[in-house]
Amino acid sequence: MLKKNANDHIDFINALNSLKKARLVTRAFMLNDHQFKGLTQEEQNKLKNSITPFFNTIFEIEDKVLAWYREFHEELTDDDDLIESIEDEYGYETLISEKGKIDLAELFKEAPDISASS
Repeated sequence: MLKKNANDHIDFINALNSLKKARLVTRAFMLNDHQFKGLTQEEQNKLKNSITPFFNTIFEIEDKVLAWYREFHEELTDDDDLIESIEDEYGYETLISEKGKIDLAELFKEAPDISASS
């Protein structure tokens, strides 16, 4: 049984490393939004149509990896704790977490300065 757990852990690490490589594509896409906006509407639509299935696949794989990780850490019942733990332990930031941070940064960047108008 110990050998099976060790193999499962190795398989988990290998899957996570592959996912990290795939996430480089999503990260590049999300961080270069200004270039995306420079495309024509037709080009934007084509790019969205080609990248959306990739993003969806990443979400699905992350769900499976998180479920797998939960098997090693049954004490982590909350999804946020699970995501934070995998980020701390393996340096892996989930797509949903990174997207949320980028959206939040954009929101604060675009928000008017309330103190300046007082």
